[in-house]
Amino acid sequence: MGRLRVVSRFEDVRLTDLRRGVVFVFAAWSATAVIALQMFTRLMSEFPTSLLDLVVLDTDCLTAEFATQLFGTDGFIAGGSGETIWVRDGVIVARDIAAPAREQILRDHTRQLLL
Repeated sequence: MGRLRVVSRFEDVRLTDLRRGVVFVFAAWSATAVIALQMFTRLMSEFPTSLLDLVVLDTDCLTAEFATQLFGTDGFIAGGSGETIWVRDGVIVARDIAAPAREQILRDHTRQLLL
């Protein structure tokens, strides 16, 4: 997982720089997010990660405004369950706000990103 980048400031994500990116929102204080991160890293290892920009973003840096930019839901603040977005050429192409129970969604969106 050498391509995995951990950021604690939303500004450091730089969505516009992501060609094929997966952004995982992580909450260190959430057991659900810890389990989801384990699943995320396991699933991402199934893919040619050299082709992906993988970012783990600390949820505690998300304001309502930043969360709206990521998730498109006015006022949504990541709830610590491993919310994930997929970005192609700087544009968000998919979102999942319930990652722990949705392994297949993570696989499907990532496959689509690699096409």
